[in-house]
Amino acid sequence: MNYFAFLAILPPKAEAILPQRKHGAFLAFMLLAVLSLCSGPLLAMPVETALQQQVETELAQYLQQLGVKAQQQDIQLSLPGSLAERNCSELDISRPQQSEPPLGRLSYSLACTAPKRWQSRAVAQVKLWLPLVVATRTLERGEVLSADMLSIQPQEVSTLRHGLEFSAAPLLGMTIKRRISAGDVVSRHLLQAAYLVQKGAQVTLHYRGDGFAVSTSAIALSDGVLGERISVQNISSGKVLDAIVTAENNVESAQK
Repeated sequence: MNYFAFLAILPPKAEAILPQRKHGAFLAFMLLAVLSLCSGPLLAMPVETALQQQVETELAQYLQQLGVKAQQQDIQLSLPGSLAERNCSELDISRPQQSEPPLGRLSYSLACTAPKRWQSRAVAQVKLWLPLVVATRTLERGEVLSADMLSIQPQEVSTLRHGLEFSAAPLLGMTIKRRISAGDVVSRHLLQAAYLVQKGAQVTLHYRGDGFAVSTSAIALSDGVLGERISVQNISSGKVLDAIVTAENNVESAQK
């Protein structure tokens, strides 16, 4: 009994107990020390990965400006062999024509300042597929666009040099200026606004002034779209004058 009583009063093994505040400060110090030793390797990124992310970011911003979603995208990078496995923690990536869409062949300048200083160049080949308006059949010059002539299909846009049309609605009623083959992309440079006035047609010629408005009949001497200035001949007087197309077979005298 005395033996067990003696064990019960033995003091516990000594432990290094730090005050709570000092213990927390010690852990923080150790953590900072570890991070300072590892910060270079942890923050360093392969150059190829950094360039890939840069191109993807530019593409995302471009799509946001267009207000559409990509159907597909393809990015092929070409870097000097010496950069294939190189890391950089402070890498500046830029391209000369930053205002141009990030499509087709893009040339980038690379400048690293840590852990070592170096400069180089790289090339990215970017393809992007977007939903565009295309012709469902061959469209001939002079035809007026209707809904059955158009559809929306994914198209690769890196080689397109004209405006992109994502909806057929704004194009309906416009006239074909040049033959468009079936399946080809339809853009506004191939179209013109429908003529509201046809050459040789009889139109209503409006005169407006301070406190008065009169109209008479005239003959259109040329075709005209909305807002276009054309020549017309007053049937009553035979006088030729300039007029602005305001509606179908309606013009307003340009002379005030």
